[in-house]
Amino acid sequence: MPISRRHFIQSVSGGAIATSLAGCVSSKNNNNEPVSFQHGIASGDPTQTAIILWTRVTTEASEVNVKWEIATDADFTSVSKQGEFVTGNYRDFTVKVDAEKLQPNTRYYYRFECNGKFSPIGQTKTLAEGSLDSASLAVVSCSNYPAGHFNVYKEIVTQHQSNPFDAVIHLGDYLYEYGSDGYATEDAAAMGRLPSKGSECLTLDDYRKRYAQYRSDPNLQALHADIPMIAVWDDHEIANDAWKNGAENHDDVTEGSYDARRAAAAAAWVEWLPVRENTDSNMLIYRDFQFGDLLDLYMLDTRVIGRDKPLHYPSSGDPTEVQKVIAESYSPQRQLLGESQKQWLTEKLPQNKAKWSVLGQQVLMTKMALPHTVLMAIFGLLNAPADKKAEAMAAVNQAIQSYLQLADKSSVPHLPYNLDAWDGFYAEREWLLAQFGHHNKQLISLAGDTHNAWAGQLQNHSGTNIGVEFATSSVSSPGMEKYLAMDIAAIKQFEMVMPQLVKDLQFTDLSQRGYLALNATHEKVDAVWHFVSTVKSEDYRVSTKSASTTDGLAITMA
Repeated sequence: MPISRRHFIQSVSGGAIATSLAGCVSSKNNNNEPVSFQHGIASGDPTQTAIILWTRVTTEASEVNVKWEIATDADFTSVSKQGEFVTGNYRDFTVKVDAEKLQPNTRYYYRFECNGKFSPIGQTKTLAEGSLDSASLAVVSCSNYPAGHFNVYKEIVTQHQSNPFDAVIHLGDYLYEYGSDGYATEDAAAMGRLPSKGSECLTLDDYRKRYAQYRSDPNLQALHADIPMIAVWDDHEIANDAWKNGAENHDDVTEGSYDARRAAAAAAWVEWLPVRENTDSNMLIYRDFQFGDLLDLYMLDTRVIGRDKPLHYPSSGDPTEVQKVIAESYSPQRQLLGESQKQWLTEKLPQNKAKWSVLGQQVLMTKMALPHTVLMAIFGLLNAPADKKAEAMAAVNQAIQSYLQLADKSSVPHLPYNLDAWDGFYAEREWLLAQFGHHNKQLISLAGDTHNAWAGQLQNHSGTNIGVEFATSSVSSPGMEKYLAMDIAAIKQFEMVMPQLVKDLQFTDLSQRGYLALNATHEKVDAVWHFVSTVKSEDYRVSTKSASTTDGLAITMA
């Protein structure tokens, strides 16, 4: 029989149905218990007339009543809205309210009170409606607590004080699920940043404790207190290389049901992030935002709701097997977005009329195809034992030089190096680009996930420019310098040559942590990557790299 939209939603939600934002006064409140706001405050998902306000109460009570208010002045003499919210252990004592009937393009102050204790005061801002001259976004992803200090968050707050951002766009990997011996934990003990509970996150309590640990970080608290956030998840909010029916970092035999784990992870994400909850299912996170007539922002889920299992090259590099994988990546049956999300997007695109259409999504959309000979040499480097790394690196350099010296490079087959990104879902990407091309949209894709910075052209199969992509580096997770085991000099050389190897690539930085500042006007969009010199110490320096695009949708590097 036909499957209804509601039945589809329930089937993919893993039973994790969204909790209501509404809290009602309860007679069970423990109004005499000591309370504190150890995890700060936050705002998010702003619209022209509403914004999500968030906090968490630390208490020994089983349930408490929390008052909230939002005002146009820091002294709260002009309160715009106020209310009460009941929270308890059933939602990890988090508080989330949707403050409505606000004024567009207005800065607000907000705070919470419980049992006579006040939270810190936060600042936030609603979105503009109608004519808007400029908009500014800070774009981040991949914030790994054990990997290093959140200097990037601190730098965003510093920049915000002189050049305010309208919102922070978090493209996922807000936290990492690994235990104390997992990915990027080698310096965690020395920095006092070992993962919570010491173990991998599997249960609702595990994920809740991990969010609590991350939200204890003062730089993350300062970011949330000062700037509204618009967030989506990537894979590590659940498990590495997650997809709709599983993950690379999940074993049903030893770790239980993946659906149960996914539901627990989604429930904790909804509790702890200042996101507006979907009333059908908290597995549905795609949504859109309008920054006046200047910018339409579409936040996508390219990781969980519709994604088929990622493809992987054979470790042997056997040419026949490689071609089989490539052929599968072109299959029109492969899904990344899923039918529900695609239908939503096709309905939204003709309705929204802003100058720029911006995608906030997780993985690289730019075609990242390397010469076959270079890619095979890189595979050799990745698989080489420690005592053979120098020899393997020499082979990579030789493959690069041989390709660059060719008079006719068109004869060399090019293969995508990362099939976990849009390159592994070729037909789905062509469909998406066609939608924006059909509606004559000025498309800008924002991406995270790789831990590196990128700028690339978005061309369809016919070679027509449809848009551009600006990808941010990570907040703290190590980049390609770790995977390739190159020294900094070799990395910098590789960065310079990469755009000569990859047709659609204009720029990359493969070794620095940072964030992307996106500044839009009706004439152009400027992208500025801000890089911090270290995340292993709280003392750091900042460097930048800039690019821009105009109506021609071609990237100009500064």
